[in-house]
Amino acid sequence: MRSLRERLAARAGRLQPSPIRELMPYLSLPGMISLGGGYPNPSTFAFDKVEVTFRSGRSVTLTGDRMARASQYGPTAAHPALAKAIAQWQRFKDGVNLDDTGLVVLNGSQEGLFIAAYLFLDERDWIVAAEPLYPGTLSAVRAFCPTIRTVGLDGDGLCTDELADVLESAAARGEPMPKFVYDVPSGHNPAGVTLSLERRRHLLDLARRYDFYILEDDPYQLLALDSEARLPTLQALEGTPERVIRLDSFSKVFAPGLRLGYASGPAAIMRQFVLFKQCANLHTSMTAQEMLVSFLEVHGPEGFMELIEANCRCYRENRDAMIGAAREYLPPDVAYNVPRHGMFVWFSLPRGFDADRMIKSDAEELCVLLVPGSAFAVVRPMRDCMRASFSMVSPPEITEGMRRFAAMIQRERDRCGG
Repeated sequence: MRSLRERLAARAGRLQPSPIRELMPYLSLPGMISLGGGYPNPSTFAFDKVEVTFRSGRSVTLTGDRMARASQYGPTAAHPALAKAIAQWQRFKDGVNLDDTGLVVLNGSQEGLFIAAYLFLDERDWIVAAEPLYPGTLSAVRAFCPTIRTVGLDGDGLCTDELADVLESAAARGEPMPKFVYDVPSGHNPAGVTLSLERRRHLLDLARRYDFYILEDDPYQLLALDSEARLPTLQALEGTPERVIRLDSFSKVFAPGLRLGYASGPAAIMRQFVLFKQCANLHTSMTAQEMLVSFLEVHGPEGFMELIEANCRCYRENRDAMIGAAREYLPPDVAYNVPRHGMFVWFSLPRGFDADRMIKSDAEELCVLLVPGSAFAVVRPMRDCMRASFSMVSPPEITEGMRRFAAMIQRERDRCGG
């Protein structure tokens, strides 16, 4: 197995720790009088008290030392109390044990995508991802490296047999392996599919055989739309962290405006995440982290999961409304999968259809909007595809929206000559 130093991009090798931030652990020592850090005095802070009431009816008040901590600079990796709470949460939901060196709190998991691309990708490198691809990943990767080799998706997620062919061909040509394989294993954005257990195991086997990292981006893991047991994460299946860099998000299950997510994985890689944040933004908002800590303290992992499961009932009802309306209104030559996680349905339209043209020509008049497949394209145009989200609309609106989508499809069929 190659060392981390061999895998890092040249720019990452030049990252240096902040000499001032490296002193932060000393601040918590009993009796320490710090004449070092240039922190503002808490007596100058604008906030005196913040009261937060949660949907459960429970509430917390941030005041005194807690309000000062929420308003002050904090450690780069994580608010110490939140790091412990996240470790407890990861054990509860995934059976994975994390320690303080194994996680970094992020400004949403999107920051994690950018950091991973920054750390590992030079211009000559490449990654593998399934197509269609989330645009946030596309932009983060292409900021540093132009080469994304794609494999297909079906109802069981990323086609790992196709991935194996890509890797075998590269090895036969004597090419270096991809820096990482990227996947959204649960409720894929935009395809809405979930990676099967068999393919999760196959993906890990390929990572071991060909010596590459897996970037497991899993923001929809807990948005389960069916009652079946959750599949183990790639991180959980791996056991000892070596090859899986995992990104979790609180945006889909807590509050997206707080911009809270976290990366977890091998300690040496998480250290590189810390070095990046030290030079980019010092740390994620302590106020946002304190609010999440408060919620987890009041509700515990069990209460948090109860909230998520209640939310899933809403999304499940919406999913069922969209699939029901699709079956009622859409013609049989429009294909789609029934999502088991997440917020999206991916529609494959008849060959020759142009989703961009459909939106430009008909969305305003018919008053219905979907995202054209070209927004998620890497290699092939994907103009004959559309992504629909059922997260923000009511079942009656979904039904009417699908009826209007059917009218849009008929108009495009007429433009294509029948």
